[in-house]
Amino acid sequence: MSRTWRTRALIDLSALRHNVKVIRNLAGEARVYAVVKADAYGHGINNVVPAIRDSVDGFAVATLEEGIRCRKCAANNAIMVLSEFSGPEQIDDFRQYQLQPVIHREQQARWVRESEGLSSGVWLKIESGMNRLGISPENVTAIVNMLSRSMNAKQLGLMSHLASADEMDSDQTQQQYQRFLECASDHLGEVSIANSAALVGWPQTQLDVVRPGLMLYGISPSQNPSALELGLRPVMQLESRLIAVKDISAGDAVGYGASWIARKPTKIGIAGFGYADGYPRCVSNRGSVIVRDRRAPVIGKVSMDMMTLDLTECGEVQEGDIAQLWGPQLGVEIVAGWADTIPYELLCRVSPRVPRIQIN
Repeated sequence: MSRTWRTRALIDLSALRHNVKVIRNLAGEARVYAVVKADAYGHGINNVVPAIRDSVDGFAVATLEEGIRCRKCAANNAIMVLSEFSGPEQIDDFRQYQLQPVIHREQQARWVRESEGLSSGVWLKIESGMNRLGISPENVTAIVNMLSRSMNAKQLGLMSHLASADEMDSDQTQQQYQRFLECASDHLGEVSIANSAALVGWPQTQLDVVRPGLMLYGISPSQNPSALELGLRPVMQLESRLIAVKDISAGDAVGYGASWIARKPTKIGIAGFGYADGYPRCVSNRGSVIVRDRRAPVIGKVSMDMMTLDLTECGEVQEGDIAQLWGPQLGVEIVAGWADTIPYELLCRVSPRVPRIQIN
């Protein structure tokens, strides 16, 4: 990349591989399907999948297009498509790319049966209590029997999704788990219900296949235990450069709407990163970034392509210096807290105009 880069997201592949080892240790004998939907949570399928394809058993994506992209990076892994199976015309793509659709309504099961099955396998999603997608428990046996007429029973997996696994004081996870077990008690194929939060907090839910997402990228699914306590390392380091450094006087206003006014002479810097790049505008006048290993508060309103920083405590700062928006020195979880959202959203909304650069 040019020395004059404006923004970049460094993708640390050694941290990614380290996190897979942490997950493997937690998962025990369970197979691991790494969740790489939403372009690997903003990290890039083309970066993530080749780096860990030999360390995981499979991948999970949201859409057929993501599944095809994933297959082009991983020839031999199982690939589960979680939420797109909208018509029988897609059967050819599932078959050609050896993708495993997730069936959540009877009509989809009929499409598979009429096509004489899929050798790559399919997953039947059970509605265990989240009330989003899924087959109601009382209809599971009939649909399994329908599919078994065209497929080997071991090619049919049963799965569900937990709604509150990050809340240890909630009864919902145990209720969902028991409901799922009742449906899966006589099943011959693989069963799967555990996400990242369940992998950490509900080890009994690991079963045959676990589906970690957030943990892959170095983030804990809950505040307790933290990523540091789990031994996870952040994979994305989001950076910008200072495109201007200047001094302003007491009483000078900064940015749109003059929402920040200097109380004393202040050194400020302009970083070339704004909400069009994926930084949350609501962090204006609330958050900070890292410049020369010190916190630089975000002052004034974050604009489309720029943000203004108070550099008073950052030493001898110069144009071209790096501002770390999140990464090893400032967790994305902290930035998400300032924005009153979750790390998932911030990672996924990093703009395509921010290049992802592999390191390590």
